Amino acid sequence: MKANFTPVFNRKDKLNKHGKAPIEIRMYQNRQRRFISTGVFVTPVEWDKKRLEINSKCSDYELLNYQIRELISKYEKAQVEHSLKGKSFSINTLENKNEVFFNGSFVEFVREEIKSNLTLGAKTKVSHTNTVNKLVEFTKTGDIKFEQVNYTFVDNFLNHLRKEKLAINTVHKQHKTLRKYIEIAIKKGYYDLPNPCKDIKVKTEQKKREVLTLEEMQQLEKLDLHKFVDKVSIVRDMFIFSCYTGLRISDATNLKTEYVKKGKEGYELEFVTIKVNKRAEIPLYNLFKKTKAKLSSPEAILEKYYDKKNEFVFPRLTEPFINSHLKVIAEEAKILIKVTFHTARHSFGTYMANKIPVPQLMHLMQHSDIKTTMMYVHMNQELVKQGLLKVDWK
Repeated sequence: MKANFTPVFNRKDKLNKHGKAPIEIRMYQNRQRRFISTGVFVTPVEWDKKRLEINSKCSDYELLNYQIRELISKYEKAQVEHSLKGKSFSINTLENKNEVFFNGSFVEFVREEIKSNLTLGAKTKVSHTNTVNKLVEFTKTGDIKFEQVNYTFVDNFLNHLRKEKLAINTVHKQHKTLRKYIEIAIKKGYYDLPNPCKDIKVKTEQKKREVLTLEEMQQLEKLDLHKFVDKVSIVRDMFIFSCYTGLRISDATNLKTEYVKKGKEGYELEFVTIKVNKRAEIPLYNLFKKTKAKLSSPEAILEKYYDKKNEFVFPRLTEPFINSHLKVIAEEAKILIKVTFHTARHSFGTYMANKIPVPQLMHLMQHSDIKTTMMYVHMNQELVKQGLLKVDWK
């Protein structure tokens, strides 16, 4: 049966803080309904109930009515194209990412991209959604058309964030996310201008990254934790394993037994990282070798937990639980720096920067930009300088 498309105003009978409500497109077919956002918000007095359109009390009524009609036209055109190709067209058809249309709404486009992108981790989705929320907050209505997202808009948005006293690196992160989705919109044909974010440089500041020395890693590994619950030992072992391998917390907590390979030389890890979706190949047998020992340091920890019957190498623990108990472990070991799980990755990168060539370190840490890898080289050099200052030359 043919689907019908009708504009609907204030379906939930609820106004936002600006006294406006959304206009949606209702798709009706075979007694089923689906409501699709148009990204347009108006006040009740600006809506004509009989004509089902925005009236002249809205200053942009002609343009907005045209945009809504264009959106309905796109859906109707898609229905005809499906029919000509011998394909059925239904409410479920619009669930397909490639079949979704946007009424020039950049915000709706980004929300859909975040929702449908299966490669984004949960934390990344939260971070990207935060950028969308900041955009809505900046414009007060969230009604942002693609053509509005120009150099001036982006520049004003970033200045708005600075006025909100967001940290320098946070502003940079918001700019980076915005740039990413404009680029996607360009590639998918929703945006036909050059990416304005490319012409705007946003500063970052290099924060001091806390790292552990090899001696401190070994000190933590040998720490007696019998007075604590068993899970605390698991947190310690997982953390030290990452000190020896450079794994991010998302990869360590989701390390599956199928990623573990054992060859003639020893254990290796082969998997695709969760955060950056890059292939990682880590030869455990070649990292932190112990003198006269059969297994290297990371292999010894792996064998303690590895069981083919289990889906994951380490018992499942949440990130908040891990980071909160790392503080307890660090205090028990009398380590003075602030320790989070990411300290393990920083410690690995800094230690290895003095052991292997930069290209190899870049590959081991799954970096896309050599500048990121070079930060660990500079951190290592700084530690050497600090160590020399403490030398008693007498």
